[in-house]
Amino acid sequence: MQLNHAFYDLKQSLKATHLWLTLGWYDIKQRYRRSILGPFWLTLSTGVSVGTLSFLWSKLFKTNLHEYLPFFAVGSVIWAYISGQINEACTGFTQFTHIMKQVNLPLPSYLLRLLVRNFIILLHNFVIALIVITFVGSGWQPVAILALPGLLLLSIALFFMSLVVAIICTRFRDTPPIVQNLMTVLFYFTPILWQPKYLPSQYAWVKNYNPFAHLIEIVRAPLLGSPPSTLSWTAACGITLVAACMATAMLARYRHKVAYWL
Repeated sequence: MQLNHAFYDLKQSLKATHLWLTLGWYDIKQRYRRSILGPFWLTLSTGVSVGTLSFLWSKLFKTNLHEYLPFFAVGSVIWAYISGQINEACTGFTQFTHIMKQVNLPLPSYLLRLLVRNFIILLHNFVIALIVITFVGSGWQPVAILALPGLLLLSIALFFMSLVVAIICTRFRDTPPIVQNLMTVLFYFTPILWQPKYLPSQYAWVKNYNPFAHLIEIVRAPLLGSPPSTLSWTAACGITLVAACMATAMLARYRHKVAYWL
C-alpha cells in the first residue's frame, strides 16, 4: 500500500509539469534579479576557470591542448550540473519549509523544481562547451546526437539520487556537509581533470567503479566524436535503476514523516 502511494506521488509530480517548470524558471529569475548578465555570470566564471585550468593541466600532463581542452570543458560543465543538483538536494525540502507547511504538494515536485533550475544553468554553461568543441576540438560529428539520450538518462538518475539525498539530509541535519565534502572528493576521482587513457591499469577501478564517470561519459563521448562504450551505457542504466528503486522505497516509507522533520 505504501509503495502505491509512492508511485502515485511520482506520477502526480511528473504530470504537474507546469508547476515545477514555472517554479524552476522563477528561481532563476529571482536569483539574478537586477543583474545585467544574469546566469551568464556563471558562464563567464566557468569559461575563465576552464580556460585557465586547461592550459595549466595540459602543460603538467604534457598533453595536446586541442585534445585536452574539449575533454575538460565538457566534463566540467556536466559535473557542475551533477554537483549543483546533489548539493542543493541536501536542502531540497528544508529550503521550502514555508511552502510545505501551507500547501500539500507531492515531495518529488520539489526535487523536480531543483532539477529544472540546475538544468537551466547547465544550458547557460553549455555555451562554453559549444565554443570549445567548435573552435578548438575536432568539430561536430553525427554521433553527437547520442548526447541527448545520455543527458536524459543522466537527468533521470540525478532526480532519483537527489530524492534519496533530500530525505536523508532532512532527517539527519549533519549529513549535508558530509555530502558536499564527498562531492568535492569525487570530483578528483572522476575523469574530468585527468583523462582515463593516462590512468595506470592497476588503478582502472577508479573509473570503472565510479558511477559519475559513466554518467558523464554517456554525454561527453558523443560530443567529442565517439560513441559511449557499452560498459558506460550499461552502468548508467544500472545506476539509474538502483537510484529509482532506492528513491521509491524511501519515499514510500518516509513520505508522511518529512513534514515532521522540518
